[in-house]
This record gives sequence, structure tokens and C-alpha cells, in this order.
Amino acid sequence: MNALKLLLLLLFVVLSSGNKIKENDHTRNHRAAGDNVAEMDEIARSDAVYARMRSQLRLLDYFIGPKGPRVDIRQFVNWDKTIIIDHLFYVKPKTIWEVQRVVNAAALTGIHIRATGGGHTRSPLYPDEGQISMDVRELERHDGPRIELHKPNSERPYQTVTVITGVLEYELNEFLVKNGLSMLSQPLIVNATVGGMVASSTHGSSWSAPTWSGYVVEMRLVNARGRLRRFSKEKHPELMEALMCNLGMMGVMYDITIQVNGTLIAKVQNQYVPLEDLFYNQTNLKNVVTSHFLTEISWYPFNSVNPEEEAVFRHNKTVLNSWTVRRDLVWLRTIVLVDAVPDDHVIQGPVYLPTGGSISGGNETGILRGKGALNIAKLLPSVSYHYLVDAFPTILPPKHGSETSAAFVLNIDNSFSRPLRAFKFMAEKVENQIKSLGSSPMNAFLPRFLQNMDCLLCFGNNGIKQDDDSGRSMVIDFLAPPTQFGFYDTAADFVQQFRQEKIRPHWAKRHTDIPGIVDVIKETYGDNLEKFNQLKFDSGIDKCGLFMNSYLTEIFGRPQSYYKWC
Repeated sequence: MNALKLLLLLLFVVLSSGNKIKENDHTRNHRAAGDNVAEMDEIARSDAVYARMRSQLRLLDYFIGPKGPRVDIRQFVNWDKTIIIDHLFYVKPKTIWEVQRVVNAAALTGIHIRATGGGHTRSPLYPDEGQISMDVRELERHDGPRIELHKPNSERPYQTVTVITGVLEYELNEFLVKNGLSMLSQPLIVNATVGGMVASSTHGSSWSAPTWSGYVVEMRLVNARGRLRRFSKEKHPELMEALMCNLGMMGVMYDITIQVNGTLIAKVQNQYVPLEDLFYNQTNLKNVVTSHFLTEISWYPFNSVNPEEEAVFRHNKTVLNSWTVRRDLVWLRTIVLVDAVPDDHVIQGPVYLPTGGSISGGNETGILRGKGALNIAKLLPSVSYHYLVDAFPTILPPKHGSETSAAFVLNIDNSFSRPLRAFKFMAEKVENQIKSLGSSPMNAFLPRFLQNMDCLLCFGNNGIKQDDDSGRSMVIDFLAPPTQFGFYDTAADFVQQFRQEKIRPHWAKRHTDIPGIVDVIKETYGDNLEKFNQLKFDSGIDKCGLFMNSYLTEIFGRPQSYYKWC
């Protein structure tokens, strides 16, 4: 009787999978703010997806069984509300066995599955509508604590830390400080999951340190067959170059082992320098960036407006010719490593911008926001000392952010001509829109710097080279509300300006509004995409694309075995 019941259920799977709603492109499942969608057609389509999911829900529950986590149908909204997915199967496992049950059920039903965390990603790396979202934030390790320290040994003559995938960065930082440990690169925020930072190669701005992924030495994951598998740099060096930035395509990451350093003390300095000194002075720009352990440059346009210029703008929205972008100030935040703290200072914890979740916050709106944002930054101490991991973060965002972010990456040449050209191009685009329309295409312009590494999909990548290459890359982040006029057009112009210089998007930032961006990705990463696919297939992690979504399929294609037996 049980065999007959299983046969009927499998027949239901086949019938259900054949009743899928046809859709046009990856935006079908990710309704971003500002997308031009026929309202009634979208509602009808979404209702049909929901009806199908209701019938599939019973099947998922059956295959997961009574010992598995509960499956719900939910709407998903990401951190900055630019990705809205109407209907997802949502599960939140707490044990490895629950993860395995869900993965096995997904494989049996043919429903794709994607691991999710805090939702800080702004690109469509999430599940498509109708797929399974596995929230890993409450997952516990079955054979150890959530965070575990390992002493040096003959194979690894350095300290390592193993972290369950759903641990948040601030939890890890607290553990590192408590145990006298450091990492050399971390982002501005502290509430992203470790798995999410590895999957998308989250970056900091350390001149001689790679992205977060560069410290991964070992990983355990649940593959498409529900097996827990272990991979390490020592035993699987080639595969690890794919795993260390896998965009969620390599199964459900279970725990991740990273290399750490001993205690490091950081001197943080906040200065406010004329934009002209950095954006139009190649020698000075190079000297500033290369002489510090970390350099963060933040520009809030129109921040140098004087009382007369401000009064005229408030009265008739006109920008006087006396204002020029060169006169604006840039917030220059730098870190150097020191041996000790001076007697007149103490080691502080993290210091956050009081912006309510925005790196360029303030009460002003429009282009007068720039002046307000700079004034908020000036509230930070001019000099402070921290343990290094506490020196990286500057924002502690709430549940939802008020701005979205588009970010693109370029190689840095030894002479720094490319960074200077990129800075000048964007400064002039912003100045032209401010003077002609009285508005800015962005609220903040944030260049960051990092060291390249051997990693197939990392945007800071040794395999992506340019003339006079320094072995380092620059991430340029543009921040603005998603509906701000000129935001996407300016980002698209930037991509086209540097397309021949192997520009590529930050995987986790908003870039799918840029026309032809998938072609840009394919041009830049080239054979690395196929090599990634081959390693995934040969390793047996996922031969049928169980962990893919439509956007990733557009870039990487279907698995080579898909039409044979998947």
C-alpha cells in the first residue's frame, strides 16, 4: 500500500511540474521597485503560481515527514525593498537532519531550493517565485558549537575558526575579540550571515587583503542528494576556488572554516578633504590609498553648498554656477595598524553612524541631503582606537534600509590612472545633472579597494587582468533610493564607459537594471563560468541544477546532464 501511495504521489509530481506558468525572463519572479509590469497580468500570473503551490505544499510536507521543519507559503521582501517575491515555500531548519529532509524533498518534487539569510542582497540571487527559501539563521551544528576555535597544527600552521552558516557577523566579531583574534577584511555592516558573505564574496576596503571569501579554507555543505560533504583547500584546491564564491549554487553551506589572525589594534582616522585633492590628483590618490591598511572614500554630492547657494536653491530649485563639484568635501576614513594605544586613548567597540540605517542619512531631501549627510559623518571622532574587527563596521541598519546600491568593479593599474578616470567620470555625470536638473543621480559615491585572489567567481579575481595590473581591484558603490531619477541611467553609462576594461558587477548589489549586464558578465568572466559548471558537475554536488534560479541559469546555462536524465 505504501508503494502504491508513493507511486501516486510521484505521478502527482509529474503532472504538477508540467503545469508550470510560462514566464519571460528573470524579472518575472523578482518584482523590483519601479519595474513596468502589467498589473492585472502580474496578479493573474501570481495567483496561478499560488494555486499550484498549494497543491505542491501537501507533497512537500509528505516527503519532508513529521520530523522535518514546517513549510509555509510566504511573500519575501529584501532589506531595501527592491526585491519582492510574491510566493515562496519558506522553511527554517534547526538541524542538519532537517536540512537534509528538505533537500531530499526538493529533489523528489523537482522544486528548486535556495539558502537565504538576512536579505541584504540587492540582486536576484534569491529563489524564484514558487521555489523553496531555506532560512539558515537558526541552524545549529550537530557536532560542535556555532563558532569553534582550532589551534594551529602541522597541516595548518595558523589559527582557524569554524562557523555555522547562519551566524551573523557581529556574533563572529564578538567571538574574535573575546579570543584575541582578527580578520583582515570585513564590510561596513554587521548583521549579514557568514554564508551570505561567502556566497557573494562580500568585501571590505583593505588594500592588501582580499574579500571575505579569501579566508575560507574548508567548507561542509549538503549536496543535491542530501549528503553532508566536506571540502578543503588542502585536499580540493581547485574545487575550493569555486566554493569560496558560489552564489548559492553549490548546495546548502553548513559550516565554514576561515583563517584568522591574532590580536590587531587599529587606529581609525576620519578626515574631510576637498574632492579635488583625490578625484583630480592621481599622485595624491595613489599615495593615500596605498599608504593605509584601509581606505574608505565617501562622497555625498552637493555637500559644499554655501548659505547663498542654499537659499537660491530652496527658493527656485536653481543651482548657481558658483557651486562646483571640485569644492565638495570627501569623507576620508583610514585605518593603520598600531602596536599599542596611546595613554590618552582607550580601545573602543564599534562606532556607528547615527543614520537610522542609511550610510548617507539625514533629515534633508533632494540634493541638500549631501550637506546633511556630511554633517552626520562629522559627528564621528577624528581619531579612535579599536580591535581591528570592531574598526570595520560603520552602520548598524534596521530591518529595512532606505537606499539601494549598485556597485561595479574595475582593476586598479599601478599608476592609478583607471581609478582617477572612474572618479572623474562619475563626478562630472553628477555635476551635470545637479546643474541642469537640480537633482543628483545618487546620494553617495563609495569607492573601496581590495586585493585580488584565485577564485573563479570572485570580482576581485587574479584571472581578470588588465594592462599595468596592480593585482588589486576597486569596487565603486552608488547609493540612492530605488526610484531616484538618473540612478540606473548613470550606473548604465558607467558600465558602458568601462566595458572594454572588464568591468563587472558586485554580485550582491543591484545591477540587473543595466541593459546587457548578463553579456558583460559573460565577457568578463569568460571560461571561468564553464570551469565553475564543470567543477560543480564533476564533484557531484549538483548535477541537475537543484540550487539554481532563473537569473543564474541565464548566466551559467542548464547543467550539461539536464536534458539527459534530470
